[in-house]
Amino acid sequence: MTSFLALAALAPCTTVSAPSIKAIDPLLEELSHKAFKFFMEQSHPVTGMTLDRASNTKDEPRTEYVSSCAATGFHLAAVAVGSKRGWISEKDAVLRTRKILNSLETLPLRHKGWFIHWLDWETGKRLWNSEVSTIDTGILLAGMIMADAALKDKEVSQSVNRIFGAIDWDYMRTDGGAKPNSQTFTMGWNQERGFIEARWDICNELKVLLIPALGSDKVPAAMWTDWKREPIKQNGREFLMSGPLFLHQMAHGFYPFKGYRDPAGWDYWVAARNAVLDNRDYCIQNPQKFKGYSADIWGLSAADGKEGYRAWGAPPKLYDDDGTLAPSSTVACVPYIPDLAIKAAHAFKKNYPSLIGRYGFAISFNPTKDWASPDVIGIDLGQMLLAIENHRDGLPHQLSMSHPLIKKAYARIGFKKTNEGSYERRPLRRQGS
Repeated sequence: MTSFLALAALAPCTTVSAPSIKAIDPLLEELSHKAFKFFMEQSHPVTGMTLDRASNTKDEPRTEYVSSCAATGFHLAAVAVGSKRGWISEKDAVLRTRKILNSLETLPLRHKGWFIHWLDWETGKRLWNSEVSTIDTGILLAGMIMADAALKDKEVSQSVNRIFGAIDWDYMRTDGGAKPNSQTFTMGWNQERGFIEARWDICNELKVLLIPALGSDKVPAAMWTDWKREPIKQNGREFLMSGPLFLHQMAHGFYPFKGYRDPAGWDYWVAARNAVLDNRDYCIQNPQKFKGYSADIWGLSAADGKEGYRAWGAPPKLYDDDGTLAPSSTVACVPYIPDLAIKAAHAFKKNYPSLIGRYGFAISFNPTKDWASPDVIGIDLGQMLLAIENHRDGLPHQLSMSHPLIKKAYARIGFKKTNEGSYERRPLRRQGS
């Protein structure tokens, strides 16, 4: 296999004169640029498939070349944003996007139109006995939509339409016909074990899958209404899911929910904002007395730990905590709580300067165990990049909402814009919306 360093040197990325864009905190600017750099440098120059992770400290060849379709989705989104920010020329953005989409159409990485989660970045072959993942396909589709909207290239649009058209949506909705009345997607399919029993049926990142599915017009509109909403009341706030921060960031980076309610009256942005604040409050309270936790050093999410990758979060649901914090996920809270997230970013840099590397903050660290991950992970950097750029001026949301598929999805869901004043006092649900 060609060495990683040689491959990275071949990847085109021509920076052009930056357009006049809204200034933001310099540290956020730095972190956004570094995240973009990851996608430019850690994607295969021929296939465009993006590595799941890379070292944040060393420019060295990897022993594994594991790509994820979700990281590649964020690669497409990063190219879309970069083409509008002047970080990459429009010509290179189009060529890079065409290359990725060609690989998605020609490499052996699909089943019934759905994409394998883990794959070899050069050949597209399945790795780790990976499942065909519905949610990771949703992230990939979200990146395609953003790229299509940004570049307005005929070849890109045709490829996106073919990829969407090849997806057998009912296959994953009905488990291949075994559950004909199902209104939820399975989490995936594995060629050795069949359909995954767990389903996308509660408030989490599932919206990143449901929105493009509804935009395709090939699934019942009831798929939006039939997943569970079970409000949690805690610390004077109401939200729909606690747990890791990424649950409240994944879909919101691609699609706007602020100022919208669905026909049942739910405000998903308020739910996510309240869950983020509750995550911070838990870290401030620090019931287990872990080292480092404070009003500015906080943030529990899915990340590396000293003993392996886990999903850390605040109670009551999906609760786990061993002192591991995820700085990039904390920064990705900036659309919800800009002042507090920016303060946290500066506190991480000031108190733990070694966390900053070539692609931004290390994915995680544990002050109690005096440990930090040497790596960054593509999907976390992608979520942070989109969050920062939405905080700047809403560009990622503007791109997604300009696409016909997303316009159709929002219309099918029945989202309505609202004007209700302060978000601090806005109810999670308003009857009769």
